[in-house]
Amino acid sequence: MEVDGTWNAFIIDRTQTGFDTSVWDKIASTVEGNTISLCWQCGTCTSGCTAREYDPNFSPRRFIDLARKGDKQSLQELESSLWRCFSCQKCTHRCPKGVLVEEVVHAIHNYALEEGLVRKDPGTKFDELFLKAVMDNGGRISELLLGSMAAKYGMVSLSLKDLINVSSALLKTGLIKTVMNPEKVRNWEKIRKVLENAMKEEIKL
Repeated sequence: MEVDGTWNAFIIDRTQTGFDTSVWDKIASTVEGNTISLCWQCGTCTSGCTAREYDPNFSPRRFIDLARKGDKQSLQELESSLWRCFSCQKCTHRCPKGVLVEEVVHAIHNYALEEGLVRKDPGTKFDELFLKAVMDNGGRISELLLGSMAAKYGMVSLSLKDLINVSSALLKTGLIKTVMNPEKVRNWEKIRKVLENAMKEEIKL
């Protein structure tokens, strides 16, 4: 392909294959990802991204590009970066085309999770543990229960010295009773049913 009008510059034609175009459709059909089609790949989101200070591979522009192409393999290779969004909304506020970038990135990550392309990230695991602790504990958080669950899954580790320090602080302040036997939320069973139904509806969305 002649590109400059002088027949001195040429680009060899090339075609990319092996991509799944349904990826774009699936993400665009979600509540979070419905603005993905507005992106024109200017890179404003990535240039101001806070997460890039900690992970150079975190790039909203690239995630959106790969999702629109349906390049599952490349998304899979970015597994350790996909979940690192801080949700600071800087990208969304700066986008000149009105893309809800932060939401789209989460939609791409959720798609990758649902398709089994990536493993659950630490944040998602902790969210699930936190929710389970609240649901199993009468609507209130139990630091003891949450801590033991997190330790079971290798998310936290406490030395004997740490345990002694925490226990002594709880005993001195009298909070040990609250930690060991926290009160349940009033009418918890009714509230629990409402929350469970709400979570089912969220999953459908």
